[in-house]
Amino acid sequence: MDQTSSSQRFSPRGLIQIPLYAVAVTDPDEEIFLLYTRLASVKPADGSSMEPFRGLGYVDSKTDTLSVRLEISPPLSDVAASPVAKKSSNGRSKKARGKPKKVEPKVLEIELFQDGTALRSRKGDTGSVLWRASVEFAQLFLLQYHFPDSCTLFNPESIMKAHIIELGAGTGLLSVVLGPLVRRYTSTDLPDLIPLIRKNISHIPAKPSSSLTPHTIRAEALDWTLPADRQLSSSVLSDPPDLILVVDCIYHPSLVTPLIDTLTSLAVPHHTSVIVVAELRAEDVMTAFIEGWVSRDGWRVWNVGGEQTDGIMGPRYGIWVGWRENHSFEE
Repeated sequence: MDQTSSSQRFSPRGLIQIPLYAVAVTDPDEEIFLLYTRLASVKPADGSSMEPFRGLGYVDSKTDTLSVRLEISPPLSDVAASPVAKKSSNGRSKKARGKPKKVEPKVLEIELFQDGTALRSRKGDTGSVLWRASVEFAQLFLLQYHFPDSCTLFNPESIMKAHIIELGAGTGLLSVVLGPLVRRYTSTDLPDLIPLIRKNISHIPAKPSSSLTPHTIRAEALDWTLPADRQLSSSVLSDPPDLILVVDCIYHPSLVTPLIDTLTSLAVPHHTSVIVVAELRAEDVMTAFIEGWVSRDGWRVWNVGGEQTDGIMGPRYGIWVGWRENHSFEE
């Protein structure tokens, strides 16, 4: 892996900032070795299991309604650095470095519908219940959106103007959280899951002050094993995605090549950024995905998860940003 240079700081359209700690993925074997070595070093801080692998990662598959609470507090460094304005003896306002101004956390409470029965009765159905990775990525996104700093991945101004397509959206939590913050959000998954996603989208609270219209957030069926241009609506296809999200969809070897094919089909060179978040489970599956993605002609991929002990989402996750710089010879 190579450290990024100062000239490679942003993804196309300035949507994603590539942090200084990010590394370009050029050696898949080294990438996987470092990720799983860090994962193996996980130690519990609360007396819980020493096992670093947590299975598939459902939040709670036994209920059909979940209450999800996202509380976003500013980083402690930001709070400590916040100056307090007070008046001097001549009446002018000046900034004091005494007691910092209190910044209230932002709280988002969501009632999310899921389908535990489908999980147990439909073969291969894993998207009908909420996964931890979606909750933790939503936390990260909201933190960086509301309290950006020098290491923030997302450019809030660019994100607000973006069309985001999510692959493998599952219950649609991210469409509920991110959708109201962007120009257009398209959740996609297998046809059986679309009614559930639409149900959750329909319960997004209306915001009178928002300029977004109801059709800004929508769900469409997309099977990765079939050509995307034969499945998505013309309105989606005519509005190329600025960002494609793939959050915790890499767990079965049979899906690796179809996922890479779909990413390559939807990503417009020099335009579309891709963020892939994966909880680290089967090492062979992750190896196959990284090898396949990096070797696909035209792609550039960076590890943006951070090499520090915890990473920006913790040691259990890999996070990558990628985009295409030219058309693949395979197209």
